[in-house]
Formats: sequence, C-alpha cells, structure tokens
Amino acid sequence: MTGKEQAKLLGLFLWLLTGFQIFIIGFFGIIYFFVFGAILATAPRNHNDPPPEVFFGFMVVIMVILGVMTVLFSIPKVVAGYGLRTGKSWAKIWAIIACVMACMSPPLGTAVGVYGLVFIFGENGKAYFDGAEFGRFPRTNAPPPPPNSWQS
Repeated sequence: MTGKEQAKLLGLFLWLLTGFQIFIIGFFGIIYFFVFGAILATAPRNHNDPPPEVFFGFMVVIMVILGVMTVLFSIPKVVAGYGLRTGKSWAKIWAIIACVMACMSPPLGTAVGVYGLVFIFGENGKAYFDGAEFGRFPRTNAPPPPPNSWQS
C-alpha cells in the first residue's frame, strides 16, 4: 500500500470513528431520556421532594453538554480526515492531533489512533508527508504566459 492510499484510509477511519461516536452518544441520549422520564414519572414522591421536572431539566442539561463536547472533540478528526483524503499540506499536524485524541476512546478509537500514529511516524508516512509532491500544486511544464504589450 502506498503512502497516499494509507493516508486516505486513515482519513476514512477517522470519519467512521467520528460518525460512530456521534451515533452512540445520540443513541444513549435518547435511551436515557426515555428511561429517566419513565423513572421520574412513576417514582413515589413525598410532599417535601422537588418536582420531577427539576431532575428532568438537569438531565437535559447534562445531555446537551455531552452532545456539545462530542461535537467539539469530533472537529479535529473530521478536519484531519478531510486533509488526509485530499492531500492538504496541513493534514499531518491535524492527523497527529486527531490520532492522539482517538487513542483516548477504547477500543475502536485506540486502534485507529495507534494505526494513524504508526503510519505518520513510520517510514511509509515519513516518505509520503516529506515527499516533494505532498500538499503542493501539481507541476506543469507549460510555458509562461506571454508578456503584456506594454512590457515589450
């Protein structure tokens, strides 16, 4: 596998990991919403207890914070995936950041993060990222344009 193919594969893995993490947070958010709603609706109450809406509101705030944090932690992975798949010059830095962040999400994130770090710092990755063609415009052998009439 060439360095370009591995970079594109790493970008795809980062996108898939991000999508999976967002799906899982959303899924569990919905499950918790209904489970705690059912518990709070059927729980016996004393006259001194606060109303269930207070606990339900607290739960909604926690889920919103978790959702925002998930999106914020997903941004580097999405940006790195885009940069790796399109061969941008800044992709290596974002990929390192994204792979280190992915390592903190076992087991799939750890696998993707370790694969990415091994690729980036390995021989194949060094040859790809340090190559003359990485992140640069394609070279052409076209002649320069003719000078303007006022320059001759």
